[in-house]
Amino acid sequence: MNRGIVVTGGGHGIGKQICLDFVQAGDLVCFIDIDEKKASEFAKEHPNLHYFCGDVADPMALKEFIEFAMEKLKRIDVLVNNACRGNKGILSGLSYEEFDYTLAIGLKAPYELSRLCKDELMKNRGRIINIASSRAFQSEPDSEAYTSAKGGIVALTHALAVSLGPDVLVNCIAPGWINVTDQQEFSREDRAAIPAGKIGTPKDISDMVLFLCGQDFITGETIKVDGGMNKRMIYHGDWNWYYDV
Repeated sequence: MNRGIVVTGGGHGIGKQICLDFVQAGDLVCFIDIDEKKASEFAKEHPNLHYFCGDVADPMALKEFIEFAMEKLKRIDVLVNNACRGNKGILSGLSYEEFDYTLAIGLKAPYELSRLCKDELMKNRGRIINIASSRAFQSEPDSEAYTSAKGGIVALTHALAVSLGPDVLVNCIAPGWINVTDQQEFSREDRAAIPAGKIGTPKDISDMVLFLCGQDFITGETIKVDGGMNKRMIYHGDWNWYYDV
């Protein structure tokens, strides 16, 4: 399709699959990743794939990344804000600086990249796809930084959709349990806990990214791709239910 695609965190897992699917669709892709060895090896496999080494928490790196992307792609049609990282939270004594670093990766960088790409995206009637997480809506103990970043990007999505529409459509995907390891087999209990009956794959998320890029009447939305886990009630203990009819 020959679109110019910009992806963050494209060297591994979901981001890598997103890059691969866009390349296979005939697009030119430029991604940023902090893991130089892994990302550069991936980029060498595909002539339409370009890699920039940098930390998305650094605003200067973001500026240089977009300049590099424009040099290689000549245009930007789609921005995919995928990069983030998990760390601990209040129970582990996570410091202010560590908390802020996670927000810089998962929330500040998507805003700054949207700002830097705004003119190109508006000119080309482009798309922004943000990757959140089911943790934006559900929590485990000691996960405040990552959860806050993912909750923030859900809100950022609808704010950007209103600000940049109708020229740019902005949507968000909230993955659930996605296997980004080499593990092939999962226990029956793990699979049975998910209504869809399986653990998610990066392809499940990248398929939704490409789907949203082809739509022209969906914007400001966060779509949960978690095999139905967000719809399942889980209670512990002996519960008695009473319904008034």
